[in-house]
Amino acid sequence: MKKSISKKILKTILFILVVIISLVVLINVPVITLSHKSSDNDYSNWMSETIDDSKLVVDIAMLGAHDAFSNEINIFSKIDPYETNTIMQGFTGFLVKGFITKQSVTQISDADTLLKSGVRYLDIRLSYYEETWYTKHNYLSGDFEPIANQITNFLDNNSGEFLILDFQHIHGVDYSSLDDYNIFTQMLDSYGLIGYTHVINDLSTLTYGELTENGTESRVIIVSKFENSTMDVLNYEDSIMSNWADSDDFEYVENFLIEEANSIETDNTYGKLRVMQAVTTMQMSGSGILNTITAWSLINRAKKFNAYLLENDQFENLLNELPIIMVDYADTNSQDFNDNIMEIIMDFNWNPWFLYIYKEKHKISKKNTCIIFSNLIWYISLR
Repeated sequence: MKKSISKKILKTILFILVVIISLVVLINVPVITLSHKSSDNDYSNWMSETIDDSKLVVDIAMLGAHDAFSNEINIFSKIDPYETNTIMQGFTGFLVKGFITKQSVTQISDADTLLKSGVRYLDIRLSYYEETWYTKHNYLSGDFEPIANQITNFLDNNSGEFLILDFQHIHGVDYSSLDDYNIFTQMLDSYGLIGYTHVINDLSTLTYGELTENGTESRVIIVSKFENSTMDVLNYEDSIMSNWADSDDFEYVENFLIEEANSIETDNTYGKLRVMQAVTTMQMSGSGILNTITAWSLINRAKKFNAYLLENDQFENLLNELPIIMVDYADTNSQDFNDNIMEIIMDFNWNPWFLYIYKEKHKISKKNTCIIFSNLIWYISLR
């Protein structure tokens, strides 16, 4: 009798162990997503073909990529040397590496693909380690130099386009150090990015025509958190408004963005680049971890949230206050997201004749009739 009970207990323990091990293996399978749908449209020249020279840069709607260059992160990637999250360290970090990797990859495409998909705002995270500039998000992703080469190649071939390079976080440097700032700007110069900057005396009054010399030049606007910023690199605090909801709840993030837009409208704070952080974030709670496991990866969750975002009746109204739409998985065309968001952006920025030419050229059949109609009425009223 005792032997029978002992065997049952042992079988139960073994079963529980098998379930736990199977669960650990399952959640660590390093597959980011099973499918990627991309647009057939090339949005390489959407700015030069749709934006009027008089349009203020701070009011131009554009698509942004959150943690733009995390696409090279995989199960073999090294942990960011400046990462302080203890769950990623040691044996625990080894046990959950596949799981954390799936929450660290926010974009699956390289710089060239993102830019051709219409992305013009790049949220860049760097670690300066052993005299190399690495892109990162929890783990090191890749060397920034070949990414910068893709950016400059794109700019060389697409006059009239401009990019916002927001160096959101740089680890391994001291933002108050002039020496570190000089190291940073020397990198920008050697990678060819400084050559595309424009002397900006007043960002709030800068027009698209002034920035791009009436669409004949391609440019970058570089922003960092260094305190010793010069004309080539704008200071983050002076140049950008960007607030983070820090939630995995779709409705909460949506309401957060609406409240932020209302605050900008009330306070009349339109003179900066205004970023809509349309992203959800894993929460380190029981329900948050469960939600993350069921979503499988950050990319899969982003695919759903991006579609949810465009279903919001108030979304297009938010663009007046928050015209830079920063998302995870920016180039997905699941549920036609990439085509739909670019359609909305181009309609919002408004240049009806160029817009018509663009749609004819790229065979875009869908039309946001409400915005186009209102823009045409406005145009007629000015005649």
